[in-house]
Amino acid sequence: MKSFMCAVFISLCATGALAVENQKTICRSGNQERIIEVIYTSEGKVPCEVHYTKAGGTEVLWHAQNLEGYCEEKATALIAKHRAWGWTCEAAIEFVLEEAE
Repeated sequence: MKSFMCAVFISLCATGALAVENQKTICRSGNQERIIEVIYTSEGKVPCEVHYTKAGGTEVLWHAQNLEGYCEEKATALIAKHRAWGWTCEAAIEFVLEEAE
């Protein structure tokens, strides 16, 4: 398994692709669903945005240009509020492949 993962990593580096890891949490209550995402808009931890999706659409609730950890902190607090309200929240990891310039 380690050999396979190393091969995948090496092939991604060789093709010039860069994996950017966003954070996505899906909260559910009954038939309702809310998605809380930390989106990294560059290669680093900043700039970033916190997106909140519900039936009415998606909003950007917070964003940071220079302060690392800000978006993660805000997203974590919002997830904690949902759990306190009785929602069940599960984290998921998404990988977005972008071509390196």
